Amino acid sequence: MYFNILHDTGSEIFGYLIPDNFTLEPSISIHINGVQIGTYKCDIYLESPHKLKHHLTGIVGFKITDSLYPALSMHMDLEIRDTETGFVFYRRFDPERHIPKRVFRLETQFAPQNILDHSLKSYFQFYAVNMDRYGAETIRQCFEVINQSSTYVSGRVYMNWCRQFLSDDTITFAALRDPFYEFAIRLVTISQYEKRQFRFLPARDVLRFQPAIEYFADLNISDMDNIASAIKKAPKDVMGLFRSPFTQQLVAKSPSDDVQLGDVASALQVLSQFSVFDPDEDYDRYPREISELLSLPANVLSIGKPADSIQKMGQELKSIKSLEALLETDLILYHFIKKAERDAGS
Repeated sequence: MYFNILHDTGSEIFGYLIPDNFTLEPSISIHINGVQIGTYKCDIYLESPHKLKHHLTGIVGFKITDSLYPALSMHMDLEIRDTETGFVFYRRFDPERHIPKRVFRLETQFAPQNILDHSLKSYFQFYAVNMDRYGAETIRQCFEVINQSSTYVSGRVYMNWCRQFLSDDTITFAALRDPFYEFAIRLVTISQYEKRQFRFLPARDVLRFQPAIEYFADLNISDMDNIASAIKKAPKDVMGLFRSPFTQQLVAKSPSDDVQLGDVASALQVLSQFSVFDPDEDYDRYPREISELLSLPANVLSIGKPADSIQKMGQELKSIKSLEALLETDLILYHFIKKAERDAGS
């Protein structure tokens, strides 16, 4: 999906929406104060999308005026959405509420930190989270949205691919945690997927992890002996899906790219470039540092606390020696991060 607002004069809004479906006739819905007040089919021909074969007809432009919606210029809470998906690609900038900065939060956790994202929503004009659910074109467009000076984007994407689309002034946040804790999250999610159908898991990940979903379907997550036995007996291709996800996300361009021990230095270099990086996604420190950087009131942001049961499982998983080899690159990465933290505090 491609989209942008080319201008908003108050009484006229001109933009375009190019859907993922090459042949689909795009339409937008107009919302004011969260209430849909009308839909509008794109009816303006734009040569570039047609010439570049982004759309079959090139009829992807739209112009909204106060002749269609009276007092258009008066509505600061106006939103424009893709009618088909409900994706909000434009909000009017409100200087009383919106932070005029570009912000990107790299999600590294399998189960996304949605509480943090939601607590930031009202402070940004453009807001797009869980971007790993979308296609590459949509993700890129969210980074390159124009004429919106206040943007917040987050998702579990591959940094080596997406950082080329980040502007130099983008503020970036990221956090990691103990690799065994993250493995526990992934194992619980995968083993319970057929029963609970977690909505946060993108379709492409469901497809990718299907062998693990099937293999671990009968796992008793409350029985550590059962967990250890299942892991030790698991086929290599199943366990390979869990290999050092942190390092892979930082240095690879796609899930098919494997990582080696030599990639740790590159991963550390990537992390050093983040505006805020928290090695433990600390419940108090991480949101406080973000608040300070964005000049928000103290305690306005919050994050979800780690589940005690997952933390306990993460600790118990450390006794399974085969997991050390599986997570070796992430464990070395985490070791150097924690060492640097200790050295800085000494």
